[in-house]
Amino acid sequence: MKLPELSPDKLLNLRTFMMFNLVVFLAKVAYSFALDFPGGYFEDWHIAKNLVEHGIYSEFINVGPTAYKLPVYPLFISLFMLAFPAFPFEALVTVQHIIYFFIPFLLIRISGIFRKEKAGVLTAYFFIFSPVYFYYSNVAEVTNIFVPIFLIWLYQYFKIYIGHKFYRPDFILLGFISAALFLTQVVAVPMVIFLLLYLYLRNKIRFSALAFILFTISVFYSPWIIRNHIVFDKIILTKTPFWHNVYFGFVPQVNIIKEVQLISEEHERYTSGLRKSVDEFEMEKIFKKETLRVLNGKETVFFKKAIQNAFLLWYVPARYYDEGFTALFGRKFMVLGMNIVTVFALFYFFRFHRRFFYFSILVFFNFTVPYMIGHAANTRFKLDFEWFQYAVISLFIYEKWFRINEEKAIKKVAVQLPENRES
Repeated sequence: MKLPELSPDKLLNLRTFMMFNLVVFLAKVAYSFALDFPGGYFEDWHIAKNLVEHGIYSEFINVGPTAYKLPVYPLFISLFMLAFPAFPFEALVTVQHIIYFFIPFLLIRISGIFRKEKAGVLTAYFFIFSPVYFYYSNVAEVTNIFVPIFLIWLYQYFKIYIGHKFYRPDFILLGFISAALFLTQVVAVPMVIFLLLYLYLRNKIRFSALAFILFTISVFYSPWIIRNHIVFDKIILTKTPFWHNVYFGFVPQVNIIKEVQLISEEHERYTSGLRKSVDEFEMEKIFKKETLRVLNGKETVFFKKAIQNAFLLWYVPARYYDEGFTALFGRKFMVLGMNIVTVFALFYFFRFHRRFFYFSILVFFNFTVPYMIGHAANTRFKLDFEWFQYAVISLFIYEKWFRINEEKAIKKVAVQLPENRES
């Protein structure tokens, strides 16, 4: 019996994709229940727990209030602790699976703005069949809501960029989503601000509209700054751990270059324990002092660390670097292939789609540089934007093969059609 052929046209059909997406969603739910919800939780979970149980936004209740993490994800987690006190983690993970079910449709809708729906469907296939995204919705980490919020922001942004008629609600919505994005991950701030300015510089919106969007952002963002000033009597625009991230970038377990491993494991264990009894402002002083001490006379090491971190971000974190068979044929093999194709894709877009090339460089640069300064210890840092790498690859494949084949098929049909002759 001959199996039905799944042609590229059928594969990129939305109905076909929905079938695969549903199967993957059910597989993720089954995986979570079968393995008793294997993902972990970290600082955001502890903050949410203390917020629900003690009414204090704090990681360590004995230390007091914190600004160590931005508020959107801890508040999101707290909803499940309040609504499902008996099984909050299971409820959270299930909802994250549902969110991941809808993320591909956002990718397709954004592509549709540029009339590239099939490229969007191909991106969506990359997303749902990605092993790391398959697993990661099991983990209580901010990436799980940052990605959809960022995609919603891009959808609203490109609607305004491409459109011709705008209304005040469009600008309010863009401002609100921007504020939500800023309160989820600070890494998005530079790129978003630049792209908003770009709308004005390209004459897509008037200056009054830009001012209104920025005003809307400030209205929705300001409660976080006001809260921090009331609680700490300090102006904290984003979150507190700057020197902590720089310090952690020199500990042995996050580096593969010996020369960069300037901070001993003993000192890292000491500061890790100290965090549970000393507030984050004093800890920042400790982190800063130790970082500057070990860098004294070795300032060039900072640049070696930056290059190493960029490599690890685009490959695998240091703890997986020397891992054997599983990592090699899993994450390592996948990212090497993706990175090679991405390079070819960028060369192609530089030649034929210059504006998309510049946008891609902006995205990759924005999400790479912060981790060159701090550390690249976690896979989730790459997951914040790996979906965009799928989009670059998918558009490249679509432009190079699928679209060209479609055009050839259309021409072939046109040639075969009988000419209309006047009698």
